[in-house]
Amino acid sequence: MSLDVLVCIDGHPRSHLLLDAALRKMPASGAEWRLLYLERPDEDVGNTMRQERIMRLLRRAEAAGATIVHLDGGKSTNAILDYIQACFAADEEIEHIFIGQHTRSGLAATLTRSTADKLARRFGRKAQVTIVPLDGVMSKPSLLSRLHTGTFTWEHFVAPFAAVGLAYLAAEGLRSMLPMIMHRINTHNIALIFLLACVMVSLRYGLLPALVSSVLSFLVINYYYTVPIEQFYMGTLTDIINVAIFLSAAIVVSVMGGHVRASVDSARMKERRSRALYDIHQMTSGADSAHQVLEILDREVHKLFGMEVGFFLPTTETGADLVVTSVAGAEDARFFAYPSDAELNERDKLALKKCWEQGQTAGFGSLLGIGSSWRFEVMSTGNKKYGVFGVKIPMRARLDAAFGQLLTSLTDHVAATLERVELMNDMSDSRFREEREKLRSMLLSSVSHDLKTPLASIIGSISVLRSLRASGRISDEQEDTLTETALDEAQRLDSFITNILSMTRIESGEIEFARNPHDPMEPVGTVLKALKSRLKGREVMVDNQVEGIRVEMDVMMTTQVLQNIVDNAAKYSPDGAPITITLKQTSAGFCYRVRDTGAGIPDDMLQKVFDKYERLNKSDSQVAGTGLGLAIAKSVMQAQGGDVTAGNHKDGGAVFTLSFPASQTLVAEAAQ
Repeated sequence: MSLDVLVCIDGHPRSHLLLDAALRKMPASGAEWRLLYLERPDEDVGNTMRQERIMRLLRRAEAAGATIVHLDGGKSTNAILDYIQACFAADEEIEHIFIGQHTRSGLAATLTRSTADKLARRFGRKAQVTIVPLDGVMSKPSLLSRLHTGTFTWEHFVAPFAAVGLAYLAAEGLRSMLPMIMHRINTHNIALIFLLACVMVSLRYGLLPALVSSVLSFLVINYYYTVPIEQFYMGTLTDIINVAIFLSAAIVVSVMGGHVRASVDSARMKERRSRALYDIHQMTSGADSAHQVLEILDREVHKLFGMEVGFFLPTTETGADLVVTSVAGAEDARFFAYPSDAELNERDKLALKKCWEQGQTAGFGSLLGIGSSWRFEVMSTGNKKYGVFGVKIPMRARLDAAFGQLLTSLTDHVAATLERVELMNDMSDSRFREEREKLRSMLLSSVSHDLKTPLASIIGSISVLRSLRASGRISDEQEDTLTETALDEAQRLDSFITNILSMTRIESGEIEFARNPHDPMEPVGTVLKALKSRLKGREVMVDNQVEGIRVEMDVMMTTQVLQNIVDNAAKYSPDGAPITITLKQTSAGFCYRVRDTGAGIPDDMLQKVFDKYERLNKSDSQVAGTGLGLAIAKSVMQAQGGDVTAGNHKDGGAVFTLSFPASQTLVAEAAQ
């Protein structure tokens, strides 16, 4: 595998010259190149301006197509040389290497080779090495910046005093256990005890508490263990030298321990960021709306950075939207801000507008919108721009060079998640429309057939009746037969239309159920009268076991439900087969039971028979109907606080049970 160009930079203020030189000598478009950034241990301490400059440089390289690689380490020579050697060992043939030559002077320049010289001598035969002189020196963090190691809590204040106090107790314990002569011989061990306390504080709490513990240790040793005892006095040159050596050693150890602590904090921060990115991915993967995605990201990103974050989504609506200053001749760009309390000044708004219009990073650490305290990243995929993601950078924020790349990764994840949610909603809507269209087609097909059949029978019967009457050849028996046929088909047609209208009203919520106490025999009588012609030739047995009770029900809707059930019993049982209607009071309340003597219901269909249009899925069905009757029965009974169930009788046939709860079953006074 060939790697055309490798550019090696660090935090030098003129590192942009390396990038400029590499871009001028870049091969044809599409070449693969890499920018190697060496992050020194002290670069994330203070010096926010340098971090912003490095973020701009890395962003520029990314925009030019470079792959960014971060190297951690204190010895730049070894880190860079080892990485390049690893590239060659992995068969990555590097054609061109750019590296900067820092300004060097003094004895170190005479006795040691620079990193650029070592790289040229070691890899000059394998790749073309271009050394770019970098004038000036790298600015280092000030002492105050080094002392700032994060949030200073009460533990940082108490720790030095507690550590020195424990060291004093240990020293006094040692003195009490040893004879006086042995204690005088081992006075140097006292200094080591206090030095150990300084090391522990520096490793646990950082540089500033360690320096405080060093000064406290010096004062305690001088007061309690240097002659004259219990006085701050250094009477001899030996005392001065001893105390100076201890104080110097304590300060050096504190500084080194503070740097170790800073490195540990930096490693933990990177681990925490990686874990947070994984957690954010896991939490947003199950989100099913853009609002839910933004809510999760607002909470988790704020927790990750400890900074104010904001998501700005474009909108054409007015009102509480954020209005961004527009360019001359263009309409105002309006954004819906989430959270709604995100505040931007005029510079921030200008940076946001540039980020949205140009599709590039703007604000802090970028070349667009300089002066803004916000860093804006456009949330976009290959298909669409969804908005802008922003993070407000505090004035004394401690950033590292990977901060910009982390924001870019987060932004890409947000855009991908919003795209997934949008596609998922589109697919859901598409499936809903497809299913609705399918049901509509099935319903129209069934209705056209089931309405056409009774209409044809009615038209045929009336036409024959009219023709026979005109010719004077009709008998009374023929007239009764034709009119009865027309009436039966008209009733069947009315039942179809009633079911369709009822289901439409139920689903739209237009029906209001009026539950009042009624004699449960009232719906039975109405149904038998309405279906008189349909039930002709059948024996309908009514077993009334509930004399003297009232049931709270909507009598009109209950009558329609019972009519659908009895009509189904007639459809699915042989001609002339009996139907039994039982009215019974149980411990659970009251119920109607309608039993036919047909073939029954398959076990796997006992619940499906209540689904809408279930019969429409059976192309081989010989029974006319839309399949809405039982679905209406289920909806009506549940709306009244009851239920309807289906089962098979042990002696054959299906049994449908309409049940009302005990709370709706009332015992009426016995009729006098």
